[in-house]
Amino acid sequence: MTLTDARQFNISTLSELESVLLHLSEKQYKKTSSLLSSSVGTHVRHIIEFYHCFFKGLDYGAIDYDNRPRNPVLEESVDQALEYLKNVHLLLSGQDMSHYPETVSVVALTGSGSPVQTSSSIIRELLFLQSHTTHHLALIALMLEQEGIKLPLDFGVATSTRRHRQAAEEPAQE
Repeated sequence: MTLTDARQFNISTLSELESVLLHLSEKQYKKTSSLLSSSVGTHVRHIIEFYHCFFKGLDYGAIDYDNRPRNPVLEESVDQALEYLKNVHLLLSGQDMSHYPETVSVVALTGSGSPVQTSSSIIRELLFLQSHTTHHLALIALMLEQEGIKLPLDFGVATSTRRHRQAAEEPAQE
């Protein structure tokens, strides 16, 4: 997979999120689900902040997904979340990444609270972000479906599951 492919993969996934958010009211966005004890806004903030950490980490030399700003405005305002998502789109589609090294450092907190540092690549981190986003879209789908809101069939469904479903639907070839 190329860097361009990884970037486009993320843009596509975030576009699915944006298309759903455009149809939600503030009340639907902020409502805490009894199923998950969180709101759509909580998950959207979390998604956006992981991308923020990725781009900030590229500039500072180490990606740290644990050191997030946890901006409550992103949980409360669907319009603000959509604005932030537009900025993520711009960074994914337009930012020149050729000056970054292929290998990046990633910092994570362990269960004891001690940070560990490891090596990764920009492409691997973009694949992680897409998978992480899909995971949270699945949680958002559960919350919205609980409220009776219809969603696109594959919203929050992993690419591998989509492919498996497609293969299962195809008639067996003899």
